[in-house]
Amino acid sequence: MQVNQVIDIHAHILVPGVMGSCGAAGPEMGFRENGNEYFRAGNYVLENVKFNNSPFSVPQKRVEKMAQLGIDLQLVSPNPITYFYNQPPQLGISFNKKHNDEVANICRENIELIGAAALPLQDSNAACEELNRAVSSLGMVCSYIGTDVNGLALSDARFEDLWSEHERLDVPVIIHPGPRGSYQTPDNFFNKWELDVIYGFAIDEGLAVSHLLFGGVLDRHPKLKVHIAHGGGFAPYQKGRLQAALEKRPFGNGLLNRSFDEQWAQLSFDTAVHRLDALQFLVDTEGCDRVLLGSNFGGWDAEDGYRQMVEQLKIPKDGVNKILGGNAKRIFKL
Repeated sequence: MQVNQVIDIHAHILVPGVMGSCGAAGPEMGFRENGNEYFRAGNYVLENVKFNNSPFSVPQKRVEKMAQLGIDLQLVSPNPITYFYNQPPQLGISFNKKHNDEVANICRENIELIGAAALPLQDSNAACEELNRAVSSLGMVCSYIGTDVNGLALSDARFEDLWSEHERLDVPVIIHPGPRGSYQTPDNFFNKWELDVIYGFAIDEGLAVSHLLFGGVLDRHPKLKVHIAHGGGFAPYQKGRLQAALEKRPFGNGLLNRSFDEQWAQLSFDTAVHRLDALQFLVDTEGCDRVLLGSNFGGWDAEDGYRQMVEQLKIPKDGVNKILGGNAKRIFKL
């Protein structure tokens, strides 16, 4: 079938120009004596990664790889390992400014790329200022943040002005966890087999959605558009449980002013769920209008066969075009 513009909204970027610009936290990437690659952000170290001289860090290689995969536009976002929320505020502020400047320059030189803003959430006022600068001066189309800030939930009152600023600027926020091991000491459940990434992401995304809902963030900010990576984690699958809690648990009585469905409609989700049946469930549950292509481009779990999976969905033909690009164009105003 004829497909319009394909837009990938789940694609992290590593920017060589910010290496070493967050004090002792780095970040840094390089090679061991045995030739193995590594990447370090604070005390968190990834071994045997392919970040150096790869589509992750070289824009020309990225654009070439996009062409091979049939991706026309790509939203490039911060690597969650480098959120650096646990660093002193001034370091976080300066690092995020430099990161956004570097990404904006890359996007100006490569029209296939669009920037997502990194924010210093350890200082909510500075985060608002940087969001404004990134959107108004650098041409970025959204923010890209973690599911919590050093254990502080996104429902905390100190982030209220940040949500209002997103509404005022009319830009979405994308929520993607950082690995637990990158900002806290993992416990025995998460420090084996990379479970902080493989399963912890889905848990943290579900918790973030719960806080946005139960904490009244969506209720108080009806124009806030929130996009959740990895198909929303556990949130779409357990939507009924959240709704049942609001209806049946004592805390739910009168907790929200607007209907559950109206607030849930402020959320959108990407296709990075790895199985056709899982993606079919997501689309059946949330509809073709709120699911967007997300490939995790260049990552270990990248879905290079994204198009085949979307085209196999049992949905109307125009639904394929919506998921592959139409929804992103509308939500991010591309």
